[in-house]
Amino acid sequence: MTSLVRIRPLLRLAAFVAALCALLAPATAGASVHAHAAAKKKAKPPVVTSVRPMNVEIGQTLEIRGKYFIRGRYKNTVAFKRDGGKAVFAKAKIGTAKMLRVTVPAKLKNEFKKSGFFYVPTRFRIRILSKKFGKKFTAPSKSPVVALKPGTSPVAVTPPAPPVSTAPEGDCDHDGTPNSRDADDDNDLLSDDLENAINATIIAKYGTGITTLMNTCSTDSDKDGVEDGYEYQSARDLNDDEFQSPNAYLPYPGKRPYANPLDNGDANTDHDGDSLTLWEEQKLWEYTYAEPGKHRGLDELYYSDGTKYSIYTRSGPNGRRVPALAAAGYDKQVDFQNWLASSGYQFVTLPDNGETYEIYDADRDHSVSTTTQPGYLHSERYYLDTSDDGWLADDERDEDADGLSNYVESHGTTSDASWWALKYTREHPFSPVVYSGTDLADGDSDGDGVRDGADDQDHDDIPNLMELSRKQATGRPFDDPKTKKDEGDPSQPMGRVNPFNPCLPDPNSRTCPTYIPFGGGVWAPFDGLPYDSEGDDPDYLVLN
Repeated sequence: MTSLVRIRPLLRLAAFVAALCALLAPATAGASVHAHAAAKKKAKPPVVTSVRPMNVEIGQTLEIRGKYFIRGRYKNTVAFKRDGGKAVFAKAKIGTAKMLRVTVPAKLKNEFKKSGFFYVPTRFRIRILSKKFGKKFTAPSKSPVVALKPGTSPVAVTPPAPPVSTAPEGDCDHDGTPNSRDADDDNDLLSDDLENAINATIIAKYGTGITTLMNTCSTDSDKDGVEDGYEYQSARDLNDDEFQSPNAYLPYPGKRPYANPLDNGDANTDHDGDSLTLWEEQKLWEYTYAEPGKHRGLDELYYSDGTKYSIYTRSGPNGRRVPALAAAGYDKQVDFQNWLASSGYQFVTLPDNGETYEIYDADRDHSVSTTTQPGYLHSERYYLDTSDDGWLADDERDEDADGLSNYVESHGTTSDASWWALKYTREHPFSPVVYSGTDLADGDSDGDGVRDGADDQDHDDIPNLMELSRKQATGRPFDDPKTKKDEGDPSQPMGRVNPFNPCLPDPNSRTCPTYIPFGGGVWAPFDGLPYDSEGDDPDYLVLN
């Protein structure tokens, strides 16, 4: 038998523990509330303060210091981007709030600059995607130079060209004609006489201390990735003021702010205001002159960084340039339409309602308009003509015939996920997978046999072409006021699209994650954003 003497101390101990728990409960509850409130604090965009080492090879580890990163393995995404190139993404294998370690990815090799047949070390700017995208890429002083591992194979198996010789009997461009008898030694489409004359003019004006002059044995005198002849002719096009009678080109401008073969900092400048940079327009020009019936020459730059409408005719006594590429019957769009019809991608059955629509049917009314409907910026059929003037500017053209305009692929809605993160700042981007954007000079950017407009970057069974515009996808006019909670139901089944988020517009799509993690930074539409002060529904964030 157990004595009461032994039982009573145990009861007193139990009573003491119960009282202690009662005292601690409010404190722990308060701590829980504070932790929950802290978790709901608005996430800040990540900031990069330093990168080490500044010279690194593919496969090595890069350490990034800064703040507002996410703790954990593979929680943060690092974007690498060289000037004039496309972003390449890699997950950071280690992450703290202030430090990331990422392995420099092998796929970065495709974005290296090239010299002849070899890749050369290239500077890549850095930008971080944590709960939000960083506001900008790093400055050059904080951007590492990445090289290949020693012994990496050249770009092609073709042996490198023999050493360049500037001697009279040498052959700078290896075309079989000695320099002494070759009017254009470097084949940059500028004659040696013209390049020498430019040099003489510059030296006469600025003296012999000029460090960069036209190089008659190099297609790219300033080494910015843009050919001398292309920059020269773009500058002439830009200075063709069309006011003279009869019209004549102004002399080549030897100074900025023109496209300039002696300015190594202008490759990423858009001189003519069509949103396409000098480097991007040269890339399109190179893509175009490779087509049958086209040629490589300065007499006709199919894409010039000196005019928005590179396809034009002359009109009037002053020879004013007028657009000449009509949106109706545009050969690249016809090519895409023919491909759609033959490939089976012309009609799309949407997963949310099982109905079938033509891929151009943006407002889901089972008809494709050829005229601009009230409240819309352009028609469904001729959607490339965003200016709605009947003519196509360089940014509106679709040179690779994939259904997406040059602008959309280079700086717009399919360029990469950052466009959407910057445009819809209240909305958390999709983070489990960082999908690549499309290429303006490659109709099948990922090489799967499907042209980019009909392809599906996030594999949610809604093609890219149907996820370009939230306003169009809703079927509403742009001035429809029913986006407020007090003015009717703001939701539309297809209203909140995003080609880089498989959970938009359909959270039940086959690639939207089944299980959503706890904590802040969860992607849309599970980010729990409240109605804002204007009454806008977060599930109907649209581009106005």
